[in-house]
This record gives sequence, C-alpha cells and structure tokens, in this order.
Amino acid sequence: MGSLGSATNGHVVIVGSINQDLVTYVPSLPSPGETILGSDFVTTMGGKGGNQAVAAACIGVVDERRGVHMIGRVGNDDMGIGLVRGLQSKGVKLNEDEVRVVGAHTGVASITVDMKSGQNTIVVAPGANLALGKADVESSLMKILSPGDEKECGRDVVLVQLEIAPETALQALTTASRLGALTILNPAPAPKGWELTEEWYAAIDIMIPNETELAAIFGLSNSDDIIGGGEEAMAKALIDKGVRLAVIVTLGARGAMLVMRDESDVKRIQTIMISEPPNLSCKFEPVVDAVGAGDAFCGAMAAYLSRGIQLEFAASMACGVASMSVRKRGAQESFPRAEDLPGCLRIEIAHG
Repeated sequence: MGSLGSATNGHVVIVGSINQDLVTYVPSLPSPGETILGSDFVTTMGGKGGNQAVAAACIGVVDERRGVHMIGRVGNDDMGIGLVRGLQSKGVKLNEDEVRVVGAHTGVASITVDMKSGQNTIVVAPGANLALGKADVESSLMKILSPGDEKECGRDVVLVQLEIAPETALQALTTASRLGALTILNPAPAPKGWELTEEWYAAIDIMIPNETELAAIFGLSNSDDIIGGGEEAMAKALIDKGVRLAVIVTLGARGAMLVMRDESDVKRIQTIMISEPPNLSCKFEPVVDAVGAGDAFCGAMAAYLSRGIQLEFAASMACGVASMSVRKRGAQESFPRAEDLPGCLRIEIAHG
C-alpha cells in the first residue's frame, strides 16, 4: 500500500480487557490430567483489549490530536498500577481516574505455549474487567468521540472484544455506532450460550472471528466441526443476518478470509482470500510464538482503517503485522513498532 502522506486520521478506541499474562513455555501442550514441566516462565502485559491497543499504537497511528485510547478496568493493586503505566509507555491513552477498581483483582491470563509449534492454550480470570459497565463505556466514548468531527482522511474506529461483560460490549458498539464511528467486534472468546440478536447486528460494521470463534457462534463445539468451505458459508450467513460491511475470518498461517458486501451492490457478497504482502520477508522465518497474533491483526486493522485505507488492503497489511508478531516471544513484546515496519506496512503520523 505504501505511505499515505500526512492526512489526519480518526481516533482508535479499544474497549476491552486489560490482564497480567502468566506465560509458561513447554515442550508440548499437556493432555487432560497430565502434568508436565515447563522450560521457561515470564509475566507480561496482556488482555485482548490491552494487546489490541498496543498493536494499534505500535504501528504508528498515534498523533497528539487523535491517538489510541483504551477503555477498560484493572484492580487497585500492584499489577493494575504496572499495567496502566505500561500501556501509557507504549503510547496508549487511558483515563487514570476511571481505570482502577477497588475491591477486585486485576485480570489474569494463564498461558501455556508449545515451544515447537508456537500454539497455545489460555485460561482467563477476568477480575476487574467485569466491573466495566454500560454507563462507563457510554460516558467514556462520548468524551473521546465528537459527532461530526471532520477529518481529512479516515474515520473514528471502535474495536470491542468479549473478555468484558457481553452487555457492556454491546453498549460500546451501540454508542460508537450512534456517534458515527466504524465499529469492529472481535468475538473472542465467544461466551457459551451467547446469541447474536438483532441489537448486535445493528451495531456491527465488521466482525473478526477466528475459526474457533466462528464455530462457537454457530453452536459447534470446535473448528474441526466446520465442513470444508464452511467458513465462507458461515461468514456470508453473518452478513445476511445483519453485519453491515464485512466478516474477516482469521485463519492462522493461512492468512484471512474477507467476506464483504459489494460497494456498488449491497445485496452482492464477495469473498477474497487475504495474505500478507508478497514482499514481506519475515514470512520465511520460523514461527516462535503465536500468542497475541489475532490481537496484532485486530489492532493493526483498526489502525489502518482509521487512516482511510480500503478494507482489502487494510486486511493484507494487518496480516503482515500479525505475521511479524509470531516471529518473537510474547504478545505485546512481539508487536512490531513503526520503525521496524517494511515500506509495505508503513503509515505516516500526521503532525501540526
């Protein structure tokens, strides 16, 4: 895609979880009932919301006039204080008066990573994340987003996940839509028994599930139950039911599938297979750790869309950012920064 010059971008707002990640590296993932010894252990900043905010900030979308904002909650404990400071150090804007919650522990994610394949399992104890309420997100979004705020290029983008209460996530999408922002739902993790009602569809411009989340939305136990070609049919069904612009199914090493409404005929749905830009050299390097790859994709997608980049190009560039992230250990630690990006993924920051 290349450089976009210095046109003004929109705000990027992430509404979601902020966690402390406890990561153990193992020679192979344990089976149920099996105890194994890990070879390494690290604690890192995490949470799908925090990860996506850092990914968006890292690739260079932040400027003083707009920026990447995080709406979430942490406990009033040492972990929470450290996470807030860490996010701020990476260029993410938070309201310190609102983010800390008394009487709840900071969210924690226990992650086990297979050192051979880079695949992982994750268990989350959400803690303070569940204290983020409907009134909280509505108030915060109204402070950040200004209806009718003119931009030279791009638009405000609000990205939401489901590591917070579903009713809070829905309120965030509804409020953002009312304020004219482009809304993105990353339905991760898809809660058991969660049903996409008309209210959800009416507030979602773009949905970004992986194969497991897509299966869960349709009541399947796991992605292995998706019959060949089923991802496309399911994505089209979500658009038929009301997702307004597109469904992007992330497919790991296979890239992503973009299923979207035709701009010239909203009744026509087209499918495009997406991969990272062909001149991205890192794709020939070994995969080290897939933790956070989906978050890297979502955060980068929000950042690129806020600059007015077309959906297909933004998805390819986001695949490139995710591809770079799996070549290093960790989630936020692995996200590429603006100065590390090759020209095919680079954007410029507006100044003035």
